[in-house]
Order: sequence, then structure tokens, then C-alpha cells
Amino acid sequence: MKTKTLFYNARVHTQAAALVVDSIAIHKGRIVAIGNNLQHDPDFRSYAKLDMKGRTIIPGLVDAHTHLYYFAKTLRNVDLDGVDSLGKCLVRIKRHSEKLGRNEWVLGNGFSHDRFKKVIVPTRFDLDQVTGGRPAFISSKDEHTAWVNSKALEMAGIDANTCDPEGGRIERLPDGTPSGILRENSAYDPVYDIIPAPSRRVIDQCYRQVLDIAYRKGVTGVHSMDSPDAFEYYSQLAEKGKVGLRINYYMSAEKLSELLQNKIYYGTGTDFFRLAGIKIFTDGALGSQTAHCFNKYTGSKDNYGLAVNSDRTLQSLIKKAARLGLPCAIHAIGDRAVSRVLDAFETAPRLDFGARHRIEHMQLIRRKDISRVKRLNVIGSMQPSHCPSDITLMRRFWGARDANAFVFRTLIDRGIDLAFGSDCPIEPLNPMAGIAAAVRRARPKSRDIFYPEQRISAAEALYRFTVGPAIAAGQQHCRGYLLPGYPADIVVLSEDPTRVAASRIADIEVLATILDGKPKYAHVSLGL
Repeated sequence: MKTKTLFYNARVHTQAAALVVDSIAIHKGRIVAIGNNLQHDPDFRSYAKLDMKGRTIIPGLVDAHTHLYYFAKTLRNVDLDGVDSLGKCLVRIKRHSEKLGRNEWVLGNGFSHDRFKKVIVPTRFDLDQVTGGRPAFISSKDEHTAWVNSKALEMAGIDANTCDPEGGRIERLPDGTPSGILRENSAYDPVYDIIPAPSRRVIDQCYRQVLDIAYRKGVTGVHSMDSPDAFEYYSQLAEKGKVGLRINYYMSAEKLSELLQNKIYYGTGTDFFRLAGIKIFTDGALGSQTAHCFNKYTGSKDNYGLAVNSDRTLQSLIKKAARLGLPCAIHAIGDRAVSRVLDAFETAPRLDFGARHRIEHMQLIRRKDISRVKRLNVIGSMQPSHCPSDITLMRRFWGARDANAFVFRTLIDRGIDLAFGSDCPIEPLNPMAGIAAAVRRARPKSRDIFYPEQRISAAEALYRFTVGPAIAAGQQHCRGYLLPGYPADIVVLSEDPTRVAASRIADIEVLATILDGKPKYAHVSLGL
């Protein structure tokens, strides 16, 4: 692609007041003009002109909640997402294990016993049979439960005498010994922390794979909620100009004291990697039945979920972060967790420079708390793809309360800013699938719509994958729109998602992804 390029005969969604034009001009990685029939304007005589033949151009898509670095590391693991029985899981794990060295860890992701055709909670003994004496750590689909084997428990020193940690739970067999199921970070971190880290060479290879996946899905930026080691990795890439995406990073709260000591403030970084806030947990997840709720889980005796951090801890972390101008992105899935986060924000210090607090996921919310979200100017960082994935679980565990789940229409109508993401790798890094999920609220090819009155339009969903993340990161002045002066982060689509049937949105093809004026992926038909 030439330094000076004009795209014409297109449908260009600028995202500014629903303005759609047919031409967009780029010079040195910046948008210099938008309008209609610019190919005939003498001011652009020297520009290379590309006829889009009616194709659609949108701003680069941004995923507002990912674990991108972790996603890269999982590419080496056995993938159990969608496997519908314990037996099939064990077969897949066994085949993977046989390819590993004698003492190598067996790592996996995506198992979900609640989605098995016959619900069976697995144990360490099941894993023992197929891992050949190797230690094993298998994450659940929601990443809030770990399934480990006897070797891993032994290496971590977890036995019948080990007490449940604060904010976590060790599931046990009738004799009191650990079953191999560990709920939440505080319970499974003693195992996870002894897993050898992959080499830099392996991580680099996996990260390049992730970039390729992102480009093919039209992703030019992400908000990363990764572990502290990811910050160091991204920082090193940024120094070499090799980040490959525009990343807003939310540092784990455990590193807040270090940030304070080094006086690393909100917005520190580059155009491609910047510190955008602090990530904090308040509860678990629906699939693991650890999301913190006001009412107990249907079918349980007294399970209301787990409070991962106390109210006092939340308030303390928010105030410390504010000393650096850092907003907090707080994980809250259950309605009680959401309410507790809002309580903490009620007393939070004022933030400047466009920084805003966020609630990550906000899957279940009491209607009376919605007005507080608006009044406190909190961003709702939500993942539409979770909605169709969790329909069965919401009905099973939340019952009639599920009418308060994923209330996109209500939140938007109340004027609450939403930023959409995927929670990758829990759901695929695929914004078009996310748009489809927000519009349909049903699984692909299914007519089982989850509260159809909460559906939103494709244009509204697209806005929350472009402008929404920019607002959430305090960057709407320089990201999210296709306007003069903005970076040329552009995606070309085969069809216009606002003009096709809802059932076809997920199948729209990304034909090109352009980041900072440079093609990162392009179909041969475009001639870029």
C-alpha cells in the first residue's frame, strides 16, 4: 500500500454521528480526509486510488477485555473447549500427554463439566489415569477452576490438612482429601505458580500466532488484563516497536505498590502500549458457581458464590491507584459483586485526564443498581459472546434472576457507556462474532433467543467495539473514529454488518486489516 492512498466507492462508517461516506484518504499512517467522490478531487491527484467496489470500511476493531499474553501461552496446551463428555476429555488429554517429555507438565484449557451431556465433576484420579505420572493442570472454560492430578497436588503441598484459602475453595472427597478441583486463584495458584515458564522463544512464536489471529479478525487493538509478567514482555516489545497491536494494559493489583514506588502514572507508555489502569477481582464466575450473588445458586444448599476480596481491600486498592491517576477495572459477574464494586466506587477519589473506572463483565445486575452505574460514570466492560454461551448455565443456576443478565438494551437506553470484548481466550478473539451475539442473543443457528427485548442493533454493537473501548481508555479524542487526524486503523469487510440479516453477521469476512496505515492482513482481491 502506498504512503498516500485513497479508498473510494466504499461504505465508510466513520462512527461520528452515524456519518457514512464513500471515500477516505490516508497519508503517512494518518487519515487526512473523508468525504464523497474524493477520487475526482484534484487535491488527491497524487494519491494511489483503490476502488472498494462497494465494500464496507470500519475503524479497526478493539477488544476491550482480553488476556492476550495468556492466550499466547495457551496455544501450546490441549484444548478442551466444546468437548461434551469426561471420556472425550480424557482421550484428548491422553493423546496430548503422550507427546510430552517424561517430567513435562500436562497443561490444558476449556473443560466445562456443566456442559457435558452427562454432568460429571472430574477428579484427580481421572487425570492420573491418562497423564503417565506427569503433573497436570487443566483450566476450566471460565478460568476460575483448575482440575489437577495427584502429582500436581503433591508437588504443591496440598493435602487433607490444607485449609481453604481466603477467596477460594478446595473441593474435597468424602474422606476430606482434595478431589483435584480447585476454585479461584487463591486455591489453585500454589499449583499454577510452580509450573515452569515457557522459554522466550516459545512465547515469541505463540505471540506471532496471536497477532495473525487478531489481524484476520480485524483487531487492531486490545485491552489486556494479563499477569505482571506480561507487562514486562509488552514493554520489551514496545522498546523495539514490535507490539503489533495498540494495547491498553490493566496491571494486576498485586503490583500496585511497585507502580507507586516507581511513580508510573496513568497513560505512561507509547502509541502502542500504555498503562491504562489496575485490574481487581471481587468474585468468580458463573460456570464455576463462584460469581457472588445476593441469592443462592439454584439447587445448592447455601452457595452464594465467593467474595474474592473484602470491601475494605477494594476501597484501599482504589484509593492507592488514584494516587497515580489510575482507574480500576474490577471483575464483577454476580449481582452482589457488582453492588459491592459500586459501593466502593461511591467513596473513590476523583480521577482526571479522562480516566474512568470500569466494571468488567457485569453479567448480572439488580435494576436498582443501574442508576448508580450511570451516576458514578462507570464504564460497563461487557462480553456479548458470553451471553449465548451461558444461556443454559444462567437458566440452571440463576433461574428467574436471569432476566437481569446481559441487559445491553437497558444499559444503553440509560446512557451508560459500554465497551465490548471477548475475554479471550475464554471466548474467541472475534469481534464480528461478538457483534452477532449482541444482536441475536442466541447461539448460531438457534432460535432460542435470550430475552429478545435486550437485543441491540448491529450499529450499536459496532460502536461498542470501536468507540466504546476508546472511551473506556480515555482515548476517544484519538482512537475509535475514522476522522481526519486519527490513525489509519482501518478494517475492510466483505459486507456491511448494519445491512445484513442478524444471522449472517458472524459470517462477514474481514478482507483487510490496516494498522497505522500499514496492511497487516489483506485478501489478494484487494491488491493492497
